[in-house]
Amino acid sequence: MANPLESKHIAPLYRAITLLDRLVEKGCASFGYNNGVQIYSESFAMPLVDSRADELIALLGGADELEWAKSLVLDKSQVPRQGKESCVLDVLSLLAWKLKGWRKGPFTLASPSCSLHIDSEWQSYMKWDLLAPFVQIGGAKVADVGCNNGFYMFAMYAGRKAESPQMPQSPQKIVGFDPSGLFYCQFAWLNHLLDLPIGYELLGVQDLPAYVQRVGEKFDVIFCLGVLYHRSDVFATLKSIAQSLETGGIAFIDTLIFDINDVASTLDSSIAGLPLALSVRGSYAKMSNVYLLPNLSALEGWCERCGFESVEVLAIVPTTTQEQRKTRWIDSLSLENFLDPNDSSKTIEGYPAPKRAYIKVRRK
Repeated sequence: MANPLESKHIAPLYRAITLLDRLVEKGCASFGYNNGVQIYSESFAMPLVDSRADELIALLGGADELEWAKSLVLDKSQVPRQGKESCVLDVLSLLAWKLKGWRKGPFTLASPSCSLHIDSEWQSYMKWDLLAPFVQIGGAKVADVGCNNGFYMFAMYAGRKAESPQMPQSPQKIVGFDPSGLFYCQFAWLNHLLDLPIGYELLGVQDLPAYVQRVGEKFDVIFCLGVLYHRSDVFATLKSIAQSLETGGIAFIDTLIFDINDVASTLDSSIAGLPLALSVRGSYAKMSNVYLLPNLSALEGWCERCGFESVEVLAIVPTTTQEQRKTRWIDSLSLENFLDPNDSSKTIEGYPAPKRAYIKVRRK
């Protein structure tokens, strides 16, 4: 299989990330979590005084691109920094811009005098804050399947805060799985600054059992957030997760569902309680890689048939434009473009608008 880091678009970005140690030391920053991941270092405000960053800047488009990227960086008085001497954060902002689109986040890089806010498409802290009270990962071996740029893994390592005691303790080990070269580069850029002991495999959920066999140990907790509805074989997906968990291990799953109540007026009451799934034709909310949206009964049945027990529904939440929306940090469309412009309770195709179920299941 081709290495995604060697593709024409990704290769120069990945090369730039490997040159970051010329700009800032690995692990130069501290971080915390509060409605996003905040990364802090005094070194971000350091001026560029020599040629150490020249090759990195050239890979990203040169001095003109760097000058434009200064508009992304704000000083403490919230005045755009255009026209001033370049600093380390200007180069980091240029790299962040080239790493679009930022789907998970947000992330903020800050020093005493300047900051950069990456306003991602998804306000992912809303999902994490929903899950965190149910999560116990202190000392556990954890996998995040479909981890994107690692936002949830960074949130896990932020650990318990005094003002937010429901935040879970940090895990013993955490490994992210995602086959996207772009998302890996976003993660690698951020983790260069933090140097956290987080693994990242350019693999999909179908590769979990082979990975577990290769390393010789299973996981205690697996997160599978926003993945299931993108898989045409949901049973194989759920079995891969179950097979990769220790007996009694926990999986947290979030998936789009088909809520019978949204179409109850058109259904006979005698079938409303049956395990049903919406089989998508063509696309759902302009996503062509969405296949099956189960109701809760069907989702519970799928999990039970694939090796899980004790299916606990944590929440059912409609997706809103507060949680998912277009920002300058993505080039694609977002939720407001996927809904019927005359009826926001429906997708552009006429299906019920997105609604997610969050469940916690235990491996038998």
